[in-house]
Amino acid sequence: MSFSQIIIGVDESVSLSVSLLHSRMLSNRESARRSRRRKQAHLTELETQVSQLRDENSSLIQRLSDVNKKYRDSDHENRVLQAKLETLRAQ
Repeated sequence: MSFSQIIIGVDESVSLSVSLLHSRMLSNRESARRSRRRKQAHLTELETQVSQLRDENSSLIQRLSDVNKKYRDSDHENRVLQAKLETLRAQ
């Protein structure tokens, strides 16, 4: 094997290594791009879920407030009626 054949063989080997490295680099870039897209999609989904849960929480707080008001009103009315009943019994 001559010196020039050795050089050509080394050059081909280096070219193959560079080509493989380049291919791997492109593959890694694409993988990272897909990962960023998945992460962004997940983040968007979580933001939507947070918004829906906040709306639901607000609605539940309003319902609780309404129920508490009805309870207070009913309790007040019950006390008034009991007082009237006691008045009628006393007569």
